[in-house]
Amino acid sequence: MDQRDRTAARQAVAEAGARLVTMLRQSDPQAAVVDSQWRVADVASHLAYVFQGFTAAAAGTSGEFAHYVPDEPDFHERLAAVNATLVRELADSAGERQLPVAVDTIEQGIATFLAATATLDPDAALATPWYGPGVTRTPDTLTALALGEILVHGLDVARTTGTRWPIPRTEATVVAREVFARMLPLMLTDAGRGATVSFRVSWRGAERGTPGLVLRLDAGTVTAGPAVDGERVNCVIWTDPVAFLLIGYGRATTWREILKGRIMSWGRRPMAAFQLPALFCRP
Repeated sequence: MDQRDRTAARQAVAEAGARLVTMLRQSDPQAAVVDSQWRVADVASHLAYVFQGFTAAAAGTSGEFAHYVPDEPDFHERLAAVNATLVRELADSAGERQLPVAVDTIEQGIATFLAATATLDPDAALATPWYGPGVTRTPDTLTALALGEILVHGLDVARTTGTRWPIPRTEATVVAREVFARMLPLMLTDAGRGATVSFRVSWRGAERGTPGLVLRLDAGTVTAGPAVDGERVNCVIWTDPVAFLLIGYGRATTWREILKGRIMSWGRRPMAAFQLPALFCRP
């Protein structure tokens, strides 16, 4: 991230986090979340631990979460197991107060995380054992991940409760550029490991000069980073950043967003755009 994106991302975590806390405090803890096995209280519990974990990473104490991480090589299965264990632990300890305890923890956790990362080197390597043995992430990536968690799980709760939950394009762009560039190399599926294809993603509505994202898959390896003028790829994707974010997090389908006019693709292999979600597991 550059300094402008970094400042915007941190501000968005604070502001969207405050919106999320307000919505959760007004929600039924037992309501079943749309398209999920979780209840609202479980979503809040997950987010509470997200901020505890990210703050621990910033403080150099993330090893305290290591015993929750199973010996599971698959990224998605490992992360799902960690999430399930932590959510169950808070539900068991807090009982009927699961939601208010979780929401208080989220509110405090957001403030603590932002304070803990405020003076860190943006490129510092912070240990994040839940993403895999020896895996580290930078403060910038953790900030973008935190914002993504707030935006996407906030949408889950909003869809469940009938609450309005706007996701600004600027915030979605920051999340998509940072999270997908840094996390997709960890998230290959079997289909992704067997693919050789390249994509350039350009953001609809982005400010002039905002770089696109190039993804290259080559028989089990992934490289991702800012687009370079003249760089050749197999498939160019022009997308609304909110649509791309929701597809990436499994909250929308490529077909649906194409039919809504929020995604277009062209190039030597334009149909590869439909294959992209299957190449990576969901975070």
